[in-house]
Amino acid sequence: MNNQDLILRFVSSYHSFYSIDTVMECTGLEYKEVAFYMKTLVNIDVIRRISKKEHIYVTKKSYSADKVRTIHSKNWVFNLKDCQDITSLLGHTRVKSIRELAVMLERSRQWVYLYLEALISVDAIGISKTGYYTKNMANIFKVGSVIKKGIISEQRNACGIKPKKRISKLTAKRIIN
Repeated sequence: MNNQDLILRFVSSYHSFYSIDTVMECTGLEYKEVAFYMKTLVNIDVIRRISKKEHIYVTKKSYSADKVRTIHSKNWVFNLKDCQDITSLLGHTRVKSIRELAVMLERSRQWVYLYLEALISVDAIGISKTGYYTKNMANIFKVGSVIKKGIISEQRNACGIKPKKRISKLTAKRIIN
């Protein structure tokens, strides 16, 4: 996630007035960089400045960040609506495998794997013996900030879920013939 995405995420999720100092404290960025991005956001009508004397801003109601870039998964962009769809689906039904979830969402297994890995990394989704479940929907906005590679297999092993045994290609050919 680059600095502009970090500021955009803050701006879209902060529900009150804020200043450049507030954005600096919450994001950990320097004044020049925050001021530059804030000016850019004002120019493209994402936020507006409500005080002429002080640098106090408010987010326009019609705008919300719906996609999040990340440095962990190359050029992948996480859509927050898709994250909400996954967590709400897992809140209503128990899904044991990535294949089942992919069929329900009508997406590829690779797509589902990347989203699950990102959501599990920020503790929005958990894994138990009965399958995947929603842990904390508030953490959806953190998706992409930290992605731990291989966390799905670690969590499955910690729960005691063993991988299915796969037959080798030679054995499969013998069975067919």
